Amino acid sequence: MEKPSFFKKFTSVGERNILSKFTVFPDLGTEVADFLVKMMQSDIKEMDVLNEKVKMKEREGDDLSENFSVLITRGAINPSLIDNLLFLVNRLDDIIDRSYYLSREMKRMNIGYLQSNGNLGKVLESPYKMFVHMLTSGKDAFAALKGMLTESDMGKINEYKKKIEIIEEAVDDMKDSVLDDTYKNADKMNYIVFNHVTSMVHKIDDMVDDCEDAADLILSIYKSLTG
Repeated sequence: MEKPSFFKKFTSVGERNILSKFTVFPDLGTEVADFLVKMMQSDIKEMDVLNEKVKMKEREGDDLSENFSVLITRGAINPSLIDNLLFLVNRLDDIIDRSYYLSREMKRMNIGYLQSNGNLGKVLESPYKMFVHMLTSGKDAFAALKGMLTESDMGKINEYKKKIEIIEEAVDDMKDSVLDDTYKNADKMNYIVFNHVTSMVHKIDDMVDDCEDAADLILSIYKSLTG
């Protein structure tokens, strides 16, 4: 027997409206991922502009998170769903918050540090290329997450979740590859560059981990509604 619609099983219009609007977060995630990739591939003169764009999206995400949290706690929401909905909003917002950390870190390194230590710039070429691949995979995870928020068929929802799990595993492998190469080439870096690479790779991996956590919460919410 076909499972009921993801949204039709919600007990109030408020719940349907709130969850359907959460798709704005994966859309923001895709936008900021594009900005981060451009920062890694662009001329240094564009760094400030791109960093400001990420900053604006991060603030937008914070405002959305605050507004959604108010709607969830003060609206006509099934009490059994409130905690998971709040956790979901926090995880979705974390993705955008991490992107702003990444943009600021790149700005500090490329404008603040490498301006007077340009000879170390070559060391960053290889990890940055891998970061681009990781962020591109992250965009695929965001698209699958959006699919989970808009799909009504349980089978397809599970397919999207499985896709996110596969992407997370692939990104985790990329993270390990970057870390392995970084330690092998540590003698070519100073502490500042080493810390830059390792903090960046962990933060990008965290973005995809947040996406997987959000997928788990969406599935949990769905299951609580369909019995």
